[in-house]
Amino acid sequence: MKLPTLLITGCSGVIGRHLTESILDRYKVVALGKDYSRISEKIRHHKHFKFYERDLGAIRSPEELKVTENIDLVLHLAGVVSGSRLSEADYFAVNAESTKLLSEWASTKHCKGFLLASSVSVYGYQIQPLTEESPRLGQTVYARSKIKAEEYLETAEVPHSVFRIASVYGGGSKSFISKLFSLYKKGFYPLPTGERKKSILHLEDLVSALEAWISKVLEMKKILPVYVLSHPNSVTVPEVIREFKHVQPKAWGAVALPLFPFLAVIFEWFYKTLRRLKKLPYHDSPLAPLRHSIEIYSAESWADLGVKPVRDLRKGLSGDQ
Repeated sequence: MKLPTLLITGCSGVIGRHLTESILDRYKVVALGKDYSRISEKIRHHKHFKFYERDLGAIRSPEELKVTENIDLVLHLAGVVSGSRLSEADYFAVNAESTKLLSEWASTKHCKGFLLASSVSVYGYQIQPLTEESPRLGQTVYARSKIKAEEYLETAEVPHSVFRIASVYGGGSKSFISKLFSLYKKGFYPLPTGERKKSILHLEDLVSALEAWISKVLEMKKILPVYVLSHPNSVTVPEVIREFKHVQPKAWGAVALPLFPFLAVIFEWFYKTLRRLKKLPYHDSPLAPLRHSIEIYSAESWADLGVKPVRDLRKGLSGDQ
């Protein structure tokens, strides 16, 4: 029986690596990336894996991809992440222009489906409750580049979906939870005032969603244009710290450092000014994820995929220890 062939970008990243390791026995994977050495040993020597060295930020036409295999699906998981020390042009080249190029290529090759990994950060920080239809008001260069990528895909002539993914934790991902945990282990952590809720998603639940989407497309079932993926229970910093204490109690405890609003405002002003003087693209300051809320949940997205997020924060943290 001939195995379906998937083209995946970002196989060396946390999400791409875990997905590829999970599906290699069932699918053939053709990967695009800049550095073969970053592909894990478990993946690179598998008989169903092939790697093409391609710099998505430098390719200017679909013809330059030069992929010879017949591809059934494209999963575009690669991208420049928030906080990277790259120019705005680089962000848009890798995150947005590569989406346009890959979707055009997928259309000419008559692929059955195209998936773009985006982020709930495209919504920005909004006061009103968020839904899939909420306006995309994100202002950081990362958010704007993802918004542009989504806009390109909206006009693509290939069946497509966007996964707007909440903050992913677990499996070595660099989410705000992992950064908080690093500080907690050092004996202190920032504590913002007020209730700032954030939507999260464990890596394994995201991989389950990706696999469900792959199955739907290969079975020729209808897919949604946008899926918003998060756990139904959003979290606050105090809740996260309580779970840290449950999973890994410290003999001497950890000191909470109050994040007073006026100090945070001064810090963020200084941070933005410094980046502007250095002519670096605008990112949120390191404190922004703690000071602002992004809370969203879509039961419809999970129902359409036929899977559910089963790892709440405690179960997710316990499984990563």
